[in-house]
Amino acid sequence: MNELTTVRGACPHDCPDTCGMLVDVADGKAVAVRGDPDNPVTRGWLCAKVRPYLDHVYHPGRLTHPLRRTGPKGSGRWARVTWNDALAEIADRWTQVIAEHGAEAILPYSYSGTLGLVQMTVSSARLWNRLGPASSNDPSAGRRPSGPSRPRWAPAGASRMPTCSTAGSCSLGAQPGRHRPHFLPFLRQAQRAGCQVVVIDPRRTATARSADWHLAPRPGSDGVLALGLARLLVDEGCTMRIG
Repeated sequence: MNELTTVRGACPHDCPDTCGMLVDVADGKAVAVRGDPDNPVTRGWLCAKVRPYLDHVYHPGRLTHPLRRTGPKGSGRWARVTWNDALAEIADRWTQVIAEHGAEAILPYSYSGTLGLVQMTVSSARLWNRLGPASSNDPSAGRRPSGPSRPRWAPAGASRMPTCSTAGSCSLGAQPGRHRPHFLPFLRQAQRAGCQVVVIDPRRTATARSADWHLAPRPGSDGVLALGLARLLVDEGCTMRIG
């Protein structure tokens, strides 16, 4: 029987919770994945995306080598090529496109997903910066600075700024039933200790149903409610910390 080794790590998905993980490894292959009960925040819990992680890693249909399309799009006709041939072909094609149309003709398109700092922030950014300026990343054009272009960033960023200000992500209290499941045990603990939980949401979400108070303003009127609360805090001489 192969010796079993347990490796402690963290979930690689783009999620602020960064769940602690324990991976059992035998003969150089991961055989089991579970949450780390010693993690002070996630406490041994993993989401439905990560619990079957090994099914994705070792799936027989997972792409493990470059393929070149040998037929029309949608035909499903592919031929395996070496990494050197694939990289050389891509580099030659990109060089030709840049020479004829400029670097703006190549759109860097990627998103974080399961990428960590090395793949997304270091390697990816350096590659696109070395490629040359692209119109989608030109700061002078009022767009994001150099780096991969993310078409869904514009609407997501526009909605995040008024919600979370300049913070990297929303606070733990922002829709915890859906976006911060690891915060719920702490929220329940606070409720049992006498804390009153107030949810402001036009929808009757799972978080709202479990709250002590659910304020459901008409859609679009939450700004008026926020201004009213701010005025009340000022009139009552209360201090408020933002961030």
